Amino acid sequence: MARMPPIVRFLLAHAVAFGLTYVLALIPAVAGSVAGWGWVLTDACLACALCILLRLPWWWLPLALALPFAATGPTLPWWAWGTGFTALLLVYGGGVTTRAPLYLSNRAAIRELASLLPAVPGVQACDLGAGLGGPTLGLAKQRPDAQVTGVEASLLPWLICRLRAGRRRNLRMHLGNIFTHDLAGYHLVYAFLSPEPMPRLWAKVCAEMQPGSLFISNTFAVPGFAAERTIVLPGRSDARLLVYRVPARAN
Repeated sequence: MARMPPIVRFLLAHAVAFGLTYVLALIPAVAGSVAGWGWVLTDACLACALCILLRLPWWWLPLALALPFAATGPTLPWWAWGTGFTALLLVYGGGVTTRAPLYLSNRAAIRELASLLPAVPGVQACDLGAGLGGPTLGLAKQRPDAQVTGVEASLLPWLICRLRAGRRRNLRMHLGNIFTHDLAGYHLVYAFLSPEPMPRLWAKVCAEMQPGSLFISNTFAVPGFAAERTIVLPGRSDARLLVYRVPARAN
């Protein structure tokens, strides 16, 4: 199930929730005690529970809760549905290809990244999945000697980061897919994604980055490869930076 795309698991959760709600409605003892919006709430709660069981990220839960009410409530004009869909696409559209939601790095993570960036003239760093630009902008400010690149696939977060960057000369924002962005030449690459893209991203890192350079993942480990160092961060109980050194390529 975990290998299924999130949207498929989301729709599956709603289909099963609707089926369970229908079965409950056929039981006389239950049907007599629930009426009207109670059935909608039952469907929504079941969908949320199934989303958790299917290991969907937390940000799917409000959508799971709202969908049954939106589907059974007053009919909305076409432009309202279109506006909502467009907003979701602008904010989360890149997650369809990267299979990662929008996560925000805290200040402690940015300080640690700045200290891990090698003290090399013209050192280059890349933030894959830059989101609203916290690490990209933070690294550029704390290390003015470095050239920092942020890569973001969703249009609205990219635009926000681009505006925040202003005319800072040591920072550039790239709108595009993290899996098509060339990682050669970077001394440090940072990512805060999700467990699903990590195997593919690690293979790309090992194929394109120079041996000895650093790949740093926030929270999510590379399967089957031990981190050289783990830095615990404040906040969530699992918040940490996993520092990997790119291995030499096999001949």
